[in-house]
Amino acid sequence: MFWFFIIGALLGNGMPHFIWGISKVVARSPFGQKSRPFVNVRWGLANFIVATLLALWRVKSAPLSHSDVLALLVGFWLAVAQFGFGIKRFLNPPDRT
Repeated sequence: MFWFFIIGALLGNGMPHFIWGISKVVARSPFGQKSRPFVNVRWGLANFIVATLLALWRVKSAPLSHSDVLALLVGFWLAVAQFGFGIKRFLNPPDRT
């Protein structure tokens, strides 16, 4: 169940980074406050890839249970809520020169 929570959190975390990156929005990433869009695309893709590999590993070792699906959804929505409620911390205001 723990691993599916992590998988959901990775998917929820990767989504805004990937969307901001392909939209060419300068947003914060783990690599800096004003990360270039390319960095956010790569960070989002890295989250998706790690989540996919973890999901394949876990599903291969044991069948999926209802609690696993619930943990995945909770992890996903907590990550989405973190971005939604703290959006101003993740987006950088435009430079005023």
